[in-house]
Amino acid sequence: MNGTQIGCKILVSSLAIALTIGTAARGASAADTAFINRMAEQYAAFEQKHREQYDGYLKNEKKMYDTYRNQMLSVYNELLRLARADLDEMTALLDNDIRQLKLSYKENSDAFRTYARMADKDRAGEPMDLYEDTMDPDNAGSPMDVFEDSLDPDSAGEAMDLYADEIDPDSAGSALDAYEDDVDPDSAGGIMDRFEDESSVDSAGSVMDRYEDGDITKNEAERRMAEALAKAEADMSKRIGDTRQAVQNRKNSSLQAIRDAWLNAKNAIVRQREKTIADLSAAREKLTGTGISFKPLVPDNWITVIVNGDYMIFEQPPVIVSGNTLVPMRAIFEKLGAEVSWDPDRQAVTAKKEGTTVWLQIDNSIAKVGNRDQSLEVSPRIMNGSTMVPLRFVGEALGADVKWDDSLKTVTIASASQ
Repeated sequence: MNGTQIGCKILVSSLAIALTIGTAARGASAADTAFINRMAEQYAAFEQKHREQYDGYLKNEKKMYDTYRNQMLSVYNELLRLARADLDEMTALLDNDIRQLKLSYKENSDAFRTYARMADKDRAGEPMDLYEDTMDPDNAGSPMDVFEDSLDPDSAGEAMDLYADEIDPDSAGSALDAYEDDVDPDSAGGIMDRFEDESSVDSAGSVMDRYEDGDITKNEAERRMAEALAKAEADMSKRIGDTRQAVQNRKNSSLQAIRDAWLNAKNAIVRQREKTIADLSAAREKLTGTGISFKPLVPDNWITVIVNGDYMIFEQPPVIVSGNTLVPMRAIFEKLGAEVSWDPDRQAVTAKKEGTTVWLQIDNSIAKVGNRDQSLEVSPRIMNGSTMVPLRFVGEALGADVKWDDSLKTVTIASASQ
């Protein structure tokens, strides 16, 4: 074979190899595109799922925050209104009493002057002035001032401010800030950012980049991407759990502080009122031989509910009906681990937990626990969309321990396993 023939044979062989490689490359390229797109779609589905979960959680927490703050502002405003109305009524009664006493007693006597001075709410340090100061939110450090501050999200370091910060994704270092960073693909180093990088052929050194470059096989890329997805899901699950716990911890401390501020304000007003009346009555008795009395002041109560150590927020707060405390059934039963369903046709609620079935019907004083009928002191009722049931029944139905602390106006419910 001469040189020309050998050269032609080499050229033909080279062309055949090139055609074979080109055909194989085109086949691989088609397969690569489908796989690459599938991994991109997997990432997009992961991002959408967790973004929606984050948005839903944030929306619900903000709703609970707004619900609770509005409820406690109503409690604050009602206590302030009641106290001020009482102060005005006492002032009017005292003014009238003094006018009447002027007709029978000398105004310049020590006893008369003492009684008139003590009845004057504008005389600093006198009983009526002290009563007014106790309820005055503009009096720095007064019980009502402390209560008001605890409800102010703009009062730095106060209970409502700390609560608001914890659920604010724009508050650096908050639970929602950390959660938002992990669902944001543009937040460097976050869970979503790391998984997006592994899923992208444009991220240098990522699984999909190395696959596109031919550094690893498709099987190896699939294995690594499955591991990356599993890790991203596990990391996100941990982030969600950590967020929920951090928010609940903050909620617990803030709600306790606000409850205590309310109790302190209410009790301080009642105590100062009693002392003021006692001092006024003693002064009047010294002048006339008889004291003075006023109608009772009875502030409304706010009932706090703690389930398994967590302070609860309800759209419909607990109420007292005929001496019985009614609580929202669904929220408490679900917190205790029961599954709750509603039958709109029968106006009935069913709760199930570990083999125990509880059945109640609106306006029916007979409930069922398993196959056993149980009489209720107050029939279940619907209030603002919530099914309200007697507190004691909650414990008896699911075997939970229920305690009432009258001094704190607090219900504590604990599962048998707690």
